[in-house]
Amino acid sequence: MLQDLDRTIEKLIITEGKLNRDEIEVSFDQPTGDWSSRLSRPTINCWCFDLRENMKYRSMERQVSKDNHTGQVRFPPRRYDVTYLVTAWARKTEDEHQLLWRALGALRRVPILSPERGEGTIRYHTKDIPLLVATFPEGNPINFIDLWSVLGNEMRLGFSVTATVELDLEFGFDAPLILEAFVRVGQSDAPADRKLSALDVELILKADKPEDENSKEGGT
Repeated sequence: MLQDLDRTIEKLIITEGKLNRDEIEVSFDQPTGDWSSRLSRPTINCWCFDLRENMKYRSMERQVSKDNHTGQVRFPPRRYDVTYLVTAWARKTEDEHQLLWRALGALRRVPILSPERGEGTIRYHTKDIPLLVATFPEGNPINFIDLWSVLGNEMRLGFSVTATVELDLEFGFDAPLILEAFVRVGQSDAPADRKLSALDVELILKADKPEDENSKEGGT
């Protein structure tokens, strides 16, 4: 489901921000120094760094349905806060600021995301998805200095986005576990360290995307 949330946020940034996919990249990689050194065009990075249950929305009320002489008992889906750090990367600071402001405006335009606007399994959510943009979740302040200290990169201007999504424990898991793999070929001064000093080619191998329709497994 997290990859579907990534795809949904990417779509919102591109469509609501009226950006050209041929000119702007949207990445969900960890913005480390190694990652930023390989950028070739302006990029909006959405790094997902925090996942925790939203206790405000927790409900233990059982839902009971009856069919002939049998009954089904299930609990409503749990709600989880998924938080991203959004930053912009370009050659010039003014371009970064303009790109970041565009991303901020695009996401701010959608304070509540309806499931039908989502991608993949997001469409099966039973409730709308709140988007908390550039505002800290209640009781969960974010220390950006601590975040950047573990990335090995220079601190950049950015803002947080928190989406509250559902985890239905009875929903089937049909997607492949590995969606993408990288194969890098090049020269190395220290092969034992698995670091390339000169990159000749980089291949991206992608698995087939799972079907949007998933089956639910009934509970008793």
